[in-house]
Amino acid sequence: MGKQSTRENKNIYQLCREEQGLTREKASEKMTGISASRIEKIEYELQEPTPYDIVQMADCYKRPDLCNYYCSHKCAIGDRYVPEIEVSELSNIILETIASLNEINPLTSRLIQIARDGKVTDDEIKDFAFISKKLDEVSLAIDSLNLWVDKTASENNINVELLNAEKERLK
Repeated sequence: MGKQSTRENKNIYQLCREEQGLTREKASEKMTGISASRIEKIEYELQEPTPYDIVQMADCYKRPDLCNYYCSHKCAIGDRYVPEIEVSELSNIILETIASLNEINPLTSRLIQIARDGKVTDDEIKDFAFISKKLDEVSLAIDSLNLWVDKTASENNINVELLNAEKERLK
């Protein structure tokens, strides 16, 4: 194995590679079309990674959260529309999802009242903004669960084929 970097200000890409115990050369061999020198330039922030680079690194380093990081921090569209998702334990994700859903449930009748005429009037804005914020929390919890599934699948700790087949059966 190559020598370990002692650089203090490592970016997320270098940290993820090193967590897998990979040198740039070994990582490059496991990726398609990304050289060790390109990895180095990305890690030293001399070049911006492309979405293709990020997908390759996410797969190689078994870190699907790199895709979320890139979209929420480096992409102009993602910066506006993609929230950063923290990878956490399944139990925490489930509890957060249930808590968010429980907060939404009593608000559904008010949302129906607001939506009934197809517009949001000034007197409805406050309630609509609150409900919208709560729906964003539900969405974030769902995204977190999907990221957990992707990460767990990349570590071969979940049978993704069986999960996908079961989801397809339920359609």
